[in-house]
Amino acid sequence: MVNYTFIKATNSKDAFQNLYDIVTILRSENGCPYDKALSNKDSLQNLIDEAYEYLEGANNKDTSSTREEVGDILLNALMLLKIHEQANDFTPQDAINEVCEKIIRRHPHVFGDVVVHNKEEGLKAYYSVKEGVEKKAKDPIEKINHIPASLPPLERSFELQKKLAKTGFDWPNVEGVIDKVNEELDEVKMALKNNDRDNLEEEIGDLLTSVINLARFVKVNPAFALERANNKIKNRFTALFELAKERNIPLDIEHVEQMNELWDEVKLRGI
Repeated sequence: MVNYTFIKATNSKDAFQNLYDIVTILRSENGCPYDKALSNKDSLQNLIDEAYEYLEGANNKDTSSTREEVGDILLNALMLLKIHEQANDFTPQDAINEVCEKIIRRHPHVFGDVVVHNKEEGLKAYYSVKEGVEKKAKDPIEKINHIPASLPPLERSFELQKKLAKTGFDWPNVEGVIDKVNEELDEVKMALKNNDRDNLEEEIGDLLTSVINLARFVKVNPAFALERANNKIKNRFTALFELAKERNIPLDIEHVEQMNELWDEVKLRGI
């Protein structure tokens, strides 16, 4: 047992220190076997999971949930710092000092005398430092190859298309993007009509890519949009299930018409 007394912080500095002290205890000799065994990849996966739980709370406008999940995100970020500190890779101060210096350097319009008038000019000032001063610019192929292969396919497609757009290889307007979605959908229909299974997989991939590109073009994160849709389907089907149970309607293919009616009823309720 570890002798530790938690005292609620009244400022951000002490709050961060409290959490890092707790993480340090968890990773110590007398700490938690699970936490001691965590690798950086384990903590990263936990951080990603917590980020999506935060997103669910944000979509539901649940302040209590978002507060809790932001805390969990921070817990896993500090766990990553502790893991690297214990491995003698770098200290938390190293990582935090580096990002502070970088952010100050890349915002000459905030910490310097550069003047900007809108967010586009602010972003341009940011990249002028990143690419001009820090020499972080890469040729297009290097930028594409820099996208982690470990990213899930949806996120990887999104990142790939953002990189392509930065080269100027992009649609002039949203109508062209929508036309491309419809074109790919027609090709899926043709593959289905011809019962061409191999081509069908390729065409569905092209359709998904074009929809992800539409999301990028209109500045919607497709992963966030999909997660929101997933939660909506889950909530609607839960409500449908309760209605079906109340009305003794079996959930099977023979009662699909009644299930569709229940689905529409649930939608009308705003679920």
